[in-house]
Amino acid sequence: MLLATACLIAYSHEPIPKASLQVCNDAMRDYDAAVRGGNLEVTAAAKTRVLQKCYTGSGRTPILQQPISIGPDRKADAPVKAAPAAPTIVIPSAPSILTTCDAGGCWDNLGNRYNGTGGTLIGPTGKLCIRIGDRIECR
Repeated sequence: MLLATACLIAYSHEPIPKASLQVCNDAMRDYDAAVRGGNLEVTAAAKTRVLQKCYTGSGRTPILQQPISIGPDRKADAPVKAAPAAPTIVIPSAPSILTTCDAGGCWDNLGNRYNGTGGTLIGPTGKLCIRIGDRIECR
C-alpha cells in the first residue's frame, strides 16, 4: 500500500481535502490488495475506484504503478561468505628459573631438563629455548 500511495502522492499538485483522505486511502488499500491477489477484473475495478475517490475534479493525472511484491516469490538473498578463521595466537609460557646446570644441560625449578650448552637449549617438548641469565624461555 505504501508504494502505491507514494506513487499517487508523487504526482499530486495540490493536497486532497481531509474529508476525502480516508476514502482515498481505503481505495488505495483495496487497489494494493487487488494487485497482490492477481485478479485483473478486481484490479481494474479497484483502479477505477482510486481514480474516482482520489482524483475526481482535482485536475490531476495520476499514474498508478503495481506495488513491488516482497511475498513468498521473493528471491533469496545472496549467501554471505563466512569470515576467515582468526589466526591462532601462541602465548609463550612464563619463563622458568634454572636451578642447576651440568655439562649436558640444565634443570629448572619445575623439574624439567633442558639439553645443550650456552644460551640456546632444547626444552622437554623439543622446542628451542633461550637462556636469559638464570631464566629460560621456550617458544
